[in-house]
Amino acid sequence: MNTKPRKVRQEDIDAFEERSPFYRGIGKRMVEHGIWEIVEEEEKACET
Repeated sequence: MNTKPRKVRQEDIDAFEERSPFYRGIGKRMVEHGIWEIVEEEEKACET
């Protein structure tokens, strides 16, 4: 199992929740549980 959080942008979370109303609010929970880490565009682009 991968223990590092997945790096996501807030815009990605917002777009996902907008397209999938059933999952509205999941981004907050994923961040709280350390599954996702919110990053800026520049940070995400540097990581491969």
